[in-house]
Amino acid sequence: MYYYRLYGMKIESDLEFPQLVVCEDALPVDVWIEKTDYSKEMDNELEGRLFDFGREYSRLINRTCQLQVFQGKKLTYALTGEGWPQYLQTYILGWGFSMVALQRDLLPMHCSALADDDGAILIAGESGSGKSTITTHFLSNGYRLLADDMALVDGEKVYPAFPYQKLCRNVALDEGYKLEELIYIDEDKDKFLAPYRGEFKTCGERIKGFILLRVINGEEVVDTEVQGLGRFHIFASNLFVRHLIGKDKYEPHIGQKCLEMASKVPVYVIGRPDGLDTTEEVVKKATKWVESMNT
Repeated sequence: MYYYRLYGMKIESDLEFPQLVVCEDALPVDVWIEKTDYSKEMDNELEGRLFDFGREYSRLINRTCQLQVFQGKKLTYALTGEGWPQYLQTYILGWGFSMVALQRDLLPMHCSALADDDGAILIAGESGSGKSTITTHFLSNGYRLLADDMALVDGEKVYPAFPYQKLCRNVALDEGYKLEELIYIDEDKDKFLAPYRGEFKTCGERIKGFILLRVINGEEVVDTEVQGLGRFHIFASNLFVRHLIGKDKYEPHIGQKCLEMASKVPVYVIGRPDGLDTTEEVVKKATKWVESMNT
């Protein structure tokens, strides 16, 4: 068996995850990861749907694997005949633990998470919005990595993932990585999994702010602070599983956690004009908002 620290929990797994932080203490296990047999019946039961979420039992099926989660404590996996073991790890750590989180009343946020001595900032945005660029900027200016793609949130506290980043080919080269030494993870977006070179801590951090990056029409970078229910909708719309659960993201057990987060965490939106190189201006506005969080 392998033992890891992930999202503030101790994990026991029969599958090795080289990217995770190894846990060597004797604390009780929070989540078990175990292999199970592939079930054709499960495919038939879902009748073409990919996802089925419940407070006690959830499951996901795709071309790579079948994942099942029980009461936020046990995650089972089965590789399909066409599935790649390398992709299996990605699905377990992403979709699998997003189901674990929801069953444990935690919010799986699709974001990067960074921290300094004053607390953590979360940075979200769809592909092409500049999230990787902004994240890299803050990592180069005194911040340390908590999570690159998904972080688990409880109110105003965020729990870190593992010390690896997903980098596009050009960013990885700019940062001095040798591509042949990295893990290639995404054929569609040409991304690599690269080890984080800085200090990594596994403890939770207080969230001091949330930055959402958007691509907009126009010629200028715009930014604003979001107030009231606008924060709630932004958090609900940036859950890692938002596309799978649809309107269920407003169910009481999820919506209440989004409201709790919205009541405590300030939110800032930065809009970047589509097709224009406005990196310097986006960085300047993001830095302004982060400095305001520290006052």
